[in-house]
Amino acid sequence: MYDSRYEEYKKMMNIINELNDIIILAKESINNNRETKSSKLLDYIQNKLNESGESISQLKEPFLLFVMGSGNYGKSTLINALLKRNIVISTDIPNTWKLDLFVKKNNEKIEIIYSNNKKITKSLINGNKLLKNEEDKFKNSKIKVSQNVAKFKRENKLSINELKKYKQQQENENLYKSEIVKVRYNLKDGNMLDDFIIVDTPGLNQILLKDTLERMKEYYTKADGVLWLVDACNIVSKESNKLIDEMNKIDNLHNNKKNIIAVVNKMDIISKADAANIIKVKGKANEIYIDKFDDVVYISAKEAVDGILNNDCDLIQKSNIDSLYKSIDVNFTKISKIKQIDSKYKNIFIMRDNIIKEVYDYKRELYKDISNYNEIEFESKKKSKEIYIQVLNYIEDIKSNNTYNDTDLNDLKTDIEKLQIKCNLDLEKLYEVLYEKANINKSIDIEKLNTNVYFARSKNLILEYNKSYTLDKNNIKKANQLENILNKLNPKNPKKQYIGEILTKGNVYKRINNLKNEISEILEDRISFIHFNINKIKDEAFKEKYLEYSKIKKHIQYLNEIENILNNLR
Repeated sequence: MYDSRYEEYKKMMNIINELNDIIILAKESINNNRETKSSKLLDYIQNKLNESGESISQLKEPFLLFVMGSGNYGKSTLINALLKRNIVISTDIPNTWKLDLFVKKNNEKIEIIYSNNKKITKSLINGNKLLKNEEDKFKNSKIKVSQNVAKFKRENKLSINELKKYKQQQENENLYKSEIVKVRYNLKDGNMLDDFIIVDTPGLNQILLKDTLERMKEYYTKADGVLWLVDACNIVSKESNKLIDEMNKIDNLHNNKKNIIAVVNKMDIISKADAANIIKVKGKANEIYIDKFDDVVYISAKEAVDGILNNDCDLIQKSNIDSLYKSIDVNFTKISKIKQIDSKYKNIFIMRDNIIKEVYDYKRELYKDISNYNEIEFESKKKSKEIYIQVLNYIEDIKSNNTYNDTDLNDLKTDIEKLQIKCNLDLEKLYEVLYEKANINKSIDIEKLNTNVYFARSKNLILEYNKSYTLDKNNIKKANQLENILNKLNPKNPKKQYIGEILTKGNVYKRINNLKNEISEILEDRISFIHFNINKIKDEAFKEKYLEYSKIKKHIQYLNEIENILNNLR
């Protein structure tokens, strides 16, 4: 179904790296020092890629194999048998205060971590000496507690509950509590360290500090497999079954059922006592554990270690340790590989769906703003042209008036002021609409433009009206010529007054045409200024919200490439 974990890792990371390369280019193209929707989106995608990359990198790491069970059941000996070397010192004091991790590294050493996060590094020999010293302190403090309890019992008549209460008090006061919380053994070789980090846990039937138990549970939730050690000499143990149920609760809590192998140890002791006991122990173990574990294996860890150290193949075979190796391979290595790769692909698909959703939501808003950006130019030109035409038509209506006298000329300024008021209202309304559309980034405050025009201040509107009626020498000459023509056409009724009106009208037309040209220039300048201001606002607002508009095409191209890669993940 799958290639090796490393090959699958390379396939997944090729996808992540390809997407990361696009993100880097996309970020460079934005070149924004400030945070925008575009930069946030790219940061979001990059963070998701980094999270997936970190998760995928676990495919290069060994699986986490937990060794659990009650104290004094031979966990240290079992770990030595799994490592095929005598690295863990067996003591008669159960490990109740730390986690031991066995990891493959080129340089052999022991890393000792304390509760305050202090870490020291020692050679294997010196590290084990330090740990033995801690064990001795614990052992001596335990002896002291036992002596105090025995003395107190001799001197006082106590009930069982009273004696338990006193013992608890003595343990709280005198039992040595090491500050060491974790020990990491870095080993060059070890039978299973290519595939597993082996974690030795405190003996679960011992008194555990709360933080020790929490650290153990934290590791346990990450475990890929669990070896649950059972003492063949104490196959029926209420305490062990209680602890198994507790671990099952943790599984249910994290929705992550573990593969667990029951390792029934000390079968050599059972066989020495009575060979018939082997059948009884196996029968009882199957009865108790058949529905609790993926497999049940019966071994002698001591015989396995002795056989390995002495190169005694018969003793190794007798220990049945090979059955445990095979069970680990079938139930952990192969199954964990499939589960782990499945999990990583599932995470990639979740990442894909999350990124695509974010990109889709982002592009939907982006396209809407791009459309709005382009519509502003069209609407600005269209509406301003309508205002411009209305103004010019208004002036033409003034020009087309057939009657011109002192009153009409005096009212001209009033009419232009009315035009000015209407034009300013139209320009303000247009500007407000354009400003609202252009300022897509509502969080920034852009100063608004004064859109008012001032037609009534036109120099062509401030007329010396008396000059409109005064006939200079040229005008008199023209009047006489026109009078002669009219006399010839209608000699009976020549009207000099009519001639004066014609001349006045021509003079007024000329002034109104000049006024029209000046108003046209004023309006064109104001409209151009509005266009410039709105374009500046929409560019700044777009840049503040996304990026420079000139770079948007390339930006969308990068997003499309990301979507295409993610959509092709099937």
